[in-house]
Amino acid sequence: MFQRPKFQTPGRRASKRLQMFEKKANKMLQIATQTLEHSTGFSLGTRRSALHLESREDIVDEQEMENYLVCVMALQRLMQSERSLMVGIVPLQHQHQVFEIVIRDAMDMVVQDGESIASRAKRCINRHDFAAVLVVFPILKHLLTMRPEFERTVEGCDYNVRSKFASILNTLHGTGAKALEDFIESVRSDPSTQLPKDGTVHELTSNVLVFLEQLLDYVDTIGGVLAQDPVYSNALTLIPGHGKVDKNKALVGIYIKKVLVQLNLTLVGKSDLYSDIYLRAVFRLNNNHYVLKALQRAGLLDLVQLSEPDCEESYHDMIRENKKAYSQSWSRVLSHIWGTEDAPVAMAHAGKLRDKDRHLIKERFAGFNKEMEEIAKVQRSYSIPDVELRESLKRDNKEYILPKYHAFYEKYSTVPFTKNTEKYIKYAPAQVSALIDRFFDVAA
Repeated sequence: MFQRPKFQTPGRRASKRLQMFEKKANKMLQIATQTLEHSTGFSLGTRRSALHLESREDIVDEQEMENYLVCVMALQRLMQSERSLMVGIVPLQHQHQVFEIVIRDAMDMVVQDGESIASRAKRCINRHDFAAVLVVFPILKHLLTMRPEFERTVEGCDYNVRSKFASILNTLHGTGAKALEDFIESVRSDPSTQLPKDGTVHELTSNVLVFLEQLLDYVDTIGGVLAQDPVYSNALTLIPGHGKVDKNKALVGIYIKKVLVQLNLTLVGKSDLYSDIYLRAVFRLNNNHYVLKALQRAGLLDLVQLSEPDCEESYHDMIRENKKAYSQSWSRVLSHIWGTEDAPVAMAHAGKLRDKDRHLIKERFAGFNKEMEEIAKVQRSYSIPDVELRESLKRDNKEYILPKYHAFYEKYSTVPFTKNTEKYIKYAPAQVSALIDRFFDVAA
């Protein structure tokens, strides 16, 4: 029967073995790295010499992630080497026992480091630092890639040994699932009450889309995480022809849709804090337009449409509704030139205007001038950051107001209703157009 060497205590032997492991691992680091990059497509950058994780509080950075993955790969290669070395040296009936003794401490170290990463990620979740949690998904992705080879290496070993690698995966899986669901909750309960004074895109919107875009690199991994949640697996079965769609893409699409629905609800709630109802419409317009463009640009829309084919059209509908609400800002301007009592034009051109008619025309020009100057002043401070949207809104404004003002101007600008023409007829249609061009530009 195989016996331990009597001149070593278990503690000294374990310490020596770990030192030997580190020496071997350092020698194999380069080979392991190359193998990892070749087999998984995961490209590692410049690495530090130490294998152990840095213990900066809570944050697991990319370098630590790389170090951990290389450490796991190195362990895997060393375990395979130990297996091979035993052949012909250790009796067959003792090989599993010896192998377990050799790898136990190293496996424990890898498990502990994995649990440390998960624990720190959970602390990031608790303080809503979700960008820092994203490191869990690449680790989980690459460990899942390594799992089949790990399982073959420890085949025949005690269950406690065989289950260690699975325990890392389960821990990271649970952490990833918590991060995804807590992210939705963080969008719902976003505490910020400060709204952009100019109605531009909210920081929450930008942050949400950045987070969602980064999920695209790990669709299969995240799909596997979501598949374990009955909410998502049941939603998947409701997709027409769900058996023909990519399961993981569809699951991630369902998740993205949930995030977007919550984001929209949160933004609508926040926008109600604007006292200026037209600035409120601009805010909603900016955010909806930003979301749609980001979905299209990043490829997120393709995933969402697997479960919600009308998603794009829904955003177009909201944008049209926002534009319609914004267009009502012209109501006070139009009230002076459109749909009000007309002065008798025939009499006006014949020079037979009554004092009442002269006063009416003066009031309408003066009212238009005042409201036009006011809306120009206010809307210069509105922000439309997207150039295409900004120009389209200016174009819509011109198409909405200029024909009406042009008709009014042509009708009354030559009528002798005042000796002080410049006071009342301040803007030709071309000048109104120029004023509109200065909208959404605080420097204008």
